[in-house]
Amino acid sequence: MKILPRAATVLAAATTIAAAALLGLGATPASAASGSGFAVRVAPLSNPLLTVEVRGASQDWGASVDQWTLNGGSNQVWTFSPVNGGFQIINRNSGQCLTTDGVAGSTVYQFPCVGATTQTWWTSITPGNTVAYSIQSAYSGLYLDVNGGSPWQGAAIDTWYWNGGSNQYFLATSA
Repeated sequence: MKILPRAATVLAAATTIAAAALLGLGATPASAASGSGFAVRVAPLSNPLLTVEVRGASQDWGASVDQWTLNGGSNQVWTFSPVNGGFQIINRNSGQCLTTDGVAGSTVYQFPCVGATTQTWWTSITPGNTVAYSIQSAYSGLYLDVNGGSPWQGAAIDTWYWNGGSNQYFLATSA
């Protein structure tokens, strides 16, 4: 596993992912979720009363990720599964992976797990850790980020350049 310094810790393009999925390359949601790892709820340090979720508990490909009040939904639970020196972050509700298009400011979304670097994330986060960590895209080098540092429900989770703000640090609690 690649471990980055705490201050610096924290996808191929969508067409490549779609092509791989259509060709049957990569893992299915069931096989991706069955690997070792840990299941957590992830909260932004900028507002730990909210949690990262798939918007509306959608199971659709490409459904966006936002922050929302903790409600016990499985769309708010993520499994961090080790892969390629980082993690795939898999949503419990859909079995799909957290994915980025690699463009700063674009909302992250869920997509079937195909093992692409657009679905690989570097972080030192662990369940129940009292220290918040960043989550960095292995594909783009950008960091998971609450868009604009918004304190509101429904604010998009995107990727952005490192700025060290509390909206780029996350806490994890066991699920």
